Amino acid sequence: MIWLILLGLLFRLWRFSQVPASLYWDEVAVGLDARALIQTGRDLSGGSWLQPLFFSYGDYKAPVYIWLTTILGKLAGVSELTVRLPSLLASLTTAYLVYRLVKLVSAKNSRLPQLALANFLIMPWAAHFGRVGMESHLSLTFLTLAVYLVVAAAKTRHPFKLVLSSLAVSAGIFTYISLRLVGPALFIAAFIIYHKKNLRPSLPAFTAGLGVIILSSLILLKSPDYSLSQRYRLSNDNLVTSTTHITAAARAQGENPDLLSRLVNHRYVFKVREYLTNYSTHFSPDFLFISGDANLRHHSGFGGELLLAQGVLVIFGLLALVGNLRPEAWLILVWAALSPAVASLVNEVPHAGRSIYLIVPLAWLTALGTEELIILFKKNSRRLASAAIVVVLAVNFLAYAHDYFIHYPARSQLAWLNPYKQAALYFKDRPPEQKTYVTAQWFQPGLYFAFYQDVPATKLQATDNQYLLEYDSYQFSLAGAVCPENSLCVVPADWKEDITTKASDIPGTLLLVVKTAK
Repeated sequence: MIWLILLGLLFRLWRFSQVPASLYWDEVAVGLDARALIQTGRDLSGGSWLQPLFFSYGDYKAPVYIWLTTILGKLAGVSELTVRLPSLLASLTTAYLVYRLVKLVSAKNSRLPQLALANFLIMPWAAHFGRVGMESHLSLTFLTLAVYLVVAAAKTRHPFKLVLSSLAVSAGIFTYISLRLVGPALFIAAFIIYHKKNLRPSLPAFTAGLGVIILSSLILLKSPDYSLSQRYRLSNDNLVTSTTHITAAARAQGENPDLLSRLVNHRYVFKVREYLTNYSTHFSPDFLFISGDANLRHHSGFGGELLLAQGVLVIFGLLALVGNLRPEAWLILVWAALSPAVASLVNEVPHAGRSIYLIVPLAWLTALGTEELIILFKKNSRRLASAAIVVVLAVNFLAYAHDYFIHYPARSQLAWLNPYKQAALYFKDRPPEQKTYVTAQWFQPGLYFAFYQDVPATKLQATDNQYLLEYDSYQFSLAGAVCPENSLCVVPADWKEDITTKASDIPGTLLLVVKTAK
C-alpha cells in the first residue's frame, strides 16, 4: 500500500497552484480579503478581522479559511499558492486523522489503518479538493478531528477530549456554515455509539461540549449579517423556499379530491419525496463511480468521485459491515447517512462540495472491503492478491491523474473562469490608455483584475459597490453586448458584433477588440 500512499501524496503536490488553471471567484474573494487584512487590518468592506461572517462581495463567508490565508499571506504574500495552501494542508491533516481514527478502533496488527489511508489519498474526490481552496473541504478536517476526539475520549477514558471535540466542531462551523447541522448531529451520534456503556463519567464533559457548540452557533446566529447570508443562500434553487410541491399537491388532489387523496398527496409528502430523491443521488453508483459531479470545479469530469476499482471494494466493505455491526460499523453508517443531509436541501444535486463529508466513511468502507477481499484468498495467496489489488488501483488512479494534468486544464477553462485571469494578466503588462470594458458574462470579472493586478486594498475599500463594477479605466460590464466607440473591450471569442479592429487574442476564450469610430 505504500506505493498508493506515495501516488496520492505526489498527486497533491504535483503542479500545485497551477492545476486547476485559475482560482474561482470564491477563492479570489478570499485572497482579496486576506490581502486587505494584511495591508490595512480591515477586510474589503472595512470590517474587523474578528467577525463571524465576512461580507466578501455578497457571499458572506465564514472566517476561518480567510484567517488561515491571511496568516500564510503574511508569511509568503497572497497568491494562488497561499489561497489554496490551507486546503492542501487540510487534506494532509485529514489523511493523518483518518489513519489515527481507524488505528484507534482496530486490532494492534491490523492493516486497516494503512488501507484507509491509501484509499483516502487516491480517492479522486479527496485528491481534487485537496488542490482547490474551498471552505467545505477545510471543514471536513475539523469534523474528522471532532469524531476522532470523541472516540479517543472513550478509548483512553479521558472525557475532557469531548470538550476538545466540541471546539473542533465549533471551528468547523466557523469554517463552513452548513456544518452547524451535520457537525453537532455527528458529535452526538458518535458520543452515543462509543460512550453509552460508560455514560456517567463522560456526561459532564459531553454536556459542556454541547454548551460550547450551542454558544458557537448562537454567536453565528446573532451576527448582524447572518439573516442576509441566509437570504442569499435561500435565493438558490432549494426545497426550503420552493413552491413546486404545492403545485404538484394541488394538481394531484384536484384529480381525486377525497380525504385519502388529500392525505397521500399532501404538499409535505411531495416535499419529503423531493428531498429523498435529492438525498439518494449522493449514493447513486453513477455519481460515486461513473460520472461524478457534473460541475467541473468539483470534479475533473473523468470517472466518478471514487475510482471505478474502489466500487468493488465498497461492495465488499458493505458486506463486512452487515456481517459485524460493531460500533465502528454504526459510526461509518451514521456518518455516511448524515453527510448529504444538508446538501440535499438544494436542488443542485448531487453536489460533491456540499456532501464532502462522505469522503471519510467511504475511505473507511473501501479499506474494510480491501481487507474482506484479501481474506477470501487462501493464506499462501494473500500476498499476491494484495499486490494485484494495488496494481489495479494504481493503474486506475494513474489514468485519472493523466487526464487531470493533461486534459482537465483545457476542459475546465470556463469552469474556473481562467479567461478573466488571462485578461487581467494581459492588461497588467499592457496598461490600457482608454476606457476598457470587460464582459460580466461569467460573473465577477472585477475581482480577478483586482487580485491578479495586485490592486491596493485601500483602493478597493474606497469603491462603494457590492460587485466591484469599476475602478480606474476598467468597466466590468458591457451594456447591450455592444462595444462603445473608441474603447477596448474584452468579450467572448464567439461575440457576434461586427469588430472594426482585432488587436490581439487573450489566452482562454476571451478576445480583446478595439472599437473605433467609422
